[in-house]
Amino acid sequence: MEKHSRRKFLQLGAAGIGLGMAFLWDKLTLRNNHILSQKQHTFPFNKNKEVTFLHDYIIVNKDGKTEVFSSHCTHLGCVINKEENGRLVCPCHGSRYNLEGVPVKGPAYKPLEKFTATISKDGDHINIKS
Repeated sequence: MEKHSRRKFLQLGAAGIGLGMAFLWDKLTLRNNHILSQKQHTFPFNKNKEVTFLHDYIIVNKDGKTEVFSSHCTHLGCVINKEENGRLVCPCHGSRYNLEGVPVKGPAYKPLEKFTATISKDGDHINIKS
């Protein structure tokens, strides 16, 4: 049976601590980069309009509740720019989503990405975090 020296034990311990610190550093910097990459956009807001299409966003204002979704279809990324009979319609392949962003007709099967939004105190602007 081979004996392990104190020196070998300390070397392995130091290597383990070094690997652990490298792993934590990587996780912390990735998290910080994600936080820094979040952006906030401000757009005019019409509280009397049920569905508004703005750039990369769809704003749904229904029953006193405002939600913001990506305007990119989850099938192939086409820009949704039309609403018919309470459905958001993708012009490329005909996917349809309800006003909660959930697909009701394929080929898309994943819901639209949802964003956090706040309405300004005066109610004239919406701030979207993406």
